[in-house]
Amino acid sequence: MTSPPDLALFFGRFHPLLVHLPIGFLLLLAALELLGRWHRFRNATLANGCILAFTVPASILAATCGWMLSLGGNYDPQFLQWHKWTGVGTAVAATLAALLYAMGQSTFYRWVLALTVAVLTVASHLGGSLTHGKDYLTRYAPGPLRALLGGEDAPRTPGPAGSQTGAVAGRRAFADVVQPILAQYCVGCHGPEKQKAKLRLDTLEGMQAGGHGPAFLAGNSAKSTLIHRMTLPLADDNHMPPDGKPQPAAEEIKLLAWWIDAGAPADRKVGELNPPPDIRRLLDSRLGAPGPVAQVVAPKPLNDVLPQIDLLADELGIAISAIAQGEPWLQANASLPGPQFGDAELARLAPLAPNLRWLDLAGTSVTDAGLSAVASMRNLVRLHLEHTAVTDAGLAQLAGLDDLAYLNLYGTAVTDAALPHLRALPRLRQLYLWQTQVTPEAARAFAEERLDKAELQGWKAEIEQLQARIRGRQFTVEFGATNLTVSPTKVVDPL
Repeated sequence: MTSPPDLALFFGRFHPLLVHLPIGFLLLLAALELLGRWHRFRNATLANGCILAFTVPASILAATCGWMLSLGGNYDPQFLQWHKWTGVGTAVAATLAALLYAMGQSTFYRWVLALTVAVLTVASHLGGSLTHGKDYLTRYAPGPLRALLGGEDAPRTPGPAGSQTGAVAGRRAFADVVQPILAQYCVGCHGPEKQKAKLRLDTLEGMQAGGHGPAFLAGNSAKSTLIHRMTLPLADDNHMPPDGKPQPAAEEIKLLAWWIDAGAPADRKVGELNPPPDIRRLLDSRLGAPGPVAQVVAPKPLNDVLPQIDLLADELGIAISAIAQGEPWLQANASLPGPQFGDAELARLAPLAPNLRWLDLAGTSVTDAGLSAVASMRNLVRLHLEHTAVTDAGLAQLAGLDDLAYLNLYGTAVTDAALPHLRALPRLRQLYLWQTQVTPEAARAFAEERLDKAELQGWKAEIEQLQARIRGRQFTVEFGATNLTVSPTKVVDPL
């Protein structure tokens, strides 16, 4: 089978952009027709002829680009055929509706327009299924509606598999550890409905077959494509998952690497693979006793919270702003009003909780009671609590802040007893304890506990291997009494 021309694939990439034009035009036509049924809006349909003049070429162009895009493959064949022909049907029906309108056949035109919108709805659903999976529309629908639409049970929010029962040692390494990670981050593009690069990661057989070679090399994670692509810099075009998609945590990649280094067994249990202590801790965290399942809270669109931002900033006297243009994330600085900002004021930030990434409460009157409001800000990355009245007990409420990387407790009354509460923060990397009652010994022990010495030692060994390879690439030219040595990084000329 010959590859499609690059030019066809180039124009095909415009399909996701163009397809929204006929969708908008057709829905607008239907809405105007409905409005025109009321005497008050009897003139609403006067512009329909002009709208139809744009709708027909937009529909044909979108369908044509969609056909070109389909030539690239990597889509579920059944969904692709249905989406292709319902898309063509939409363009044909829109053209027929325009002809009937031009001929003055109002009744037939309205019936065909209704049919066009119905076919468009099916085509849109199939297009979404091609991109996001067949249950993308029904996944989070209310139970009765999901059952009516034929959807499966709504999936649990991705997170540690702590809701599963049974001893960790008795769990299956591939089915209970590896597959859930791949399902969360990879199967959307490399699964049963969609196989980018002809690669499937939903089954062990698919991983072994690979797209352009096996996804892993059993016994050697360092030379496995799966791990290599996941650990590339995020800006690298070959990094997977692509930038903008949810990214696996370092701990999850480490578990995948452990399974590969253990020989990538299909059905062996965790205990049979004798995991080292650091891996055992990660497995205990994911597969241990049932506990509260962390909930992933999506941020609200920025436009939805802008009115609340302005209102709260004015009333509370604090600074609230977007972290980056075009992003929904917010930073809030409540240190400006100082002691005038307390627990009651902090609770008023609840409508912004899903969007907050940085929160500065330094020097405020916030106490342990106020930290219950902070606990609902599940996407926080930076939290300043310096010179506040928080104590050891209050910090226990922060256990669910899975993204928290920076915590400043300078000048608070926290003690060594606070540190066990902070162990539950998986991404914590910077902790400020100056002028607290935490002892240096406890702080040092906590810091060492956070370091994965086995992982660091592994990286050190890899660096030494790379340095040896660099030395092996040196080339020496003999000049008798003197030599010229050329290495990959420099030229050493003893002259």
